[in-house]
Amino acid sequence: MMNVKVSRTMYFIMIINILWDKAIGATASVTARAIGPDTWISMSFGFGAGAFIILIVAYLGSKFPEKTIIKYSEELWGKLLSKIVGIILAVFFIVAYGVCANVLILHAKEYFLVETPFVLLCLIFTLLCMYAVYLGIEVIARYAFFGAVSILLMTMLMAMGSNDEFHLNYLLPLMDRGFWPDIAASVYSFGDIALAVLAAGFLYPMLDSSKKSLSLSFWAMIAGGVAVIIWPVIETGVLGGDMMQRYVFCCMEQARATELSRFFPRFELIMIVLFNAGCVVQSSIMFYCAKLAIREVTGIKKDVYVIISLAVILTGVTYFIGVDNNNYSGFLAYPWAQACAALSIGLPFLLLVTALARGKLKSKKLLCPPKNQSGC
Repeated sequence: MMNVKVSRTMYFIMIINILWDKAIGATASVTARAIGPDTWISMSFGFGAGAFIILIVAYLGSKFPEKTIIKYSEELWGKLLSKIVGIILAVFFIVAYGVCANVLILHAKEYFLVETPFVLLCLIFTLLCMYAVYLGIEVIARYAFFGAVSILLMTMLMAMGSNDEFHLNYLLPLMDRGFWPDIAASVYSFGDIALAVLAAGFLYPMLDSSKKSLSLSFWAMIAGGVAVIIWPVIETGVLGGDMMQRYVFCCMEQARATELSRFFPRFELIMIVLFNAGCVVQSSIMFYCAKLAIREVTGIKKDVYVIISLAVILTGVTYFIGVDNNNYSGFLAYPWAQACAALSIGLPFLLLVTALARGKLKSKKLLCPPKNQSGC
């Protein structure tokens, strides 16, 4: 697996794609139900914390080069506990795939393909992601470039089309519910942050250069967070906190309120066209990480066996998570967000503490060459 390499730019863009698609709609709606117009403030706290958590994962990865989070957990905790970690991560990424895939599938089902059987949409989308995983992470990383361009275009068009409908007073007063309630509600952002933090445990060893990779992970999280926060700011200013909490995906309602011009008033179709690239990348990376986790736990060498078996499982998981959109939204609020927060904070922290206690983080000094050679 370590023969696979991605550039620093690809890594940076993939982190942004992982964070963005679900957060601007589903997470914003869930957070609005808890905290109202302070949604963007609460999510800002969450992504700020996420930037430091991903630093821990990147730091551990730099001390255990060419090893995934499962491999260096084996070095720190032993084979049995590393197998348990691998199983937990495999289950996490399987469920995460279902959560991410339903973002696009539910948009399509609710607004465009109302008569299409939901299970068929789940199957088609999973086959698409399966093909991407079969082609490899390099192909997914290159496609992430189109996802990043789509994010930029979609955000710019949405901001321009919402200018006349934006009301600053909808965002005021700041921290209306109080500082601590805003901090508490930031847990919902970990449903997105955990995707990037734990995926970094598998993607980091693939970097073709370790130079400045710690700051790379940090700034990727910050850039992704900024790209996300722009949306709840505008959604709150246009829709208001009370309206945001009524929808499973408030980003679609924001798109409906966006008017690009008198002759081109509808923005929904443009949104879906631009939205799908990032969603495919996000879901494909979850699929890919689940495949790696299962391979490292089971020792299966043939990718195709794991990919086909996973496709069947993921289709079923996606269907059961999203077949009822109200249950889907409730699942994101509890227990998904809380489980993501516990895993994305707890696992890196425990690994860091263990590595410190066992002296695994000390810098390795180069051996001195023989005395008859210069430079010693």
